Amino acid sequence: MRTAYKFLAPGGVSPFIRFRWPRAGTWVTAPDEQEESWIFACRDRDLPYWLERELWVIELDEPVRELRFQLAASRARLLRRVSRWDEDLRREYARACALRARDLVLPAAPPELRGGLERARGPEEVAAVVGKASVTSIITSYLGDAARIGARGDGATASYVTCVLAATLKGDAAGFEAERAWQAGWLGERVGPEAG
Repeated sequence: MRTAYKFLAPGGVSPFIRFRWPRAGTWVTAPDEQEESWIFACRDRDLPYWLERELWVIELDEPVRELRFQLAASRARLLRRVSRWDEDLRREYARACALRARDLVLPAAPPELRGGLERARGPEEVAAVVGKASVTSIITSYLGDAARIGARGDGATASYVTCVLAATLKGDAAGFEAERAWQAGWLGERVGPEAG
């Protein structure tokens, strides 16, 4: 047995296949021979890839397959909902991603933006600074997008845009992966270690 996390849509519904999970503690089984239909779950490092409204601790029965961005097993059960993953924390995460985007851009920010970005305390202020810029670039466009989306509280999109921004700044996919690692750390500090 192995514990992990599982994100679900409201009401305990799998967001992709629309399966409504039974009450916690009830085992669910997928066909052993169809690994693509197995039950998927997250390690701490996978959390930013699968955000949804509800976060659960799930128990996976062996064998458990280790995939790049998730775990998979043919049998699992929900154990308990992670109460810390609530509306407030989801909004806080979106805002943190937007401010992280600002911090990534600061060293390369045009002089006309640097002071305003340094003073900005929230994503709304970051968006306002970027919106007043007389010259824009792909970097400032990504930053403006991350700030506006983060201000709305959309953590999934704000975190993705911030990863794309990080990859653009670094010039390769390593920037994207490094940013996902930062996001996983942020989430893990606030919701874990409930999954063991």
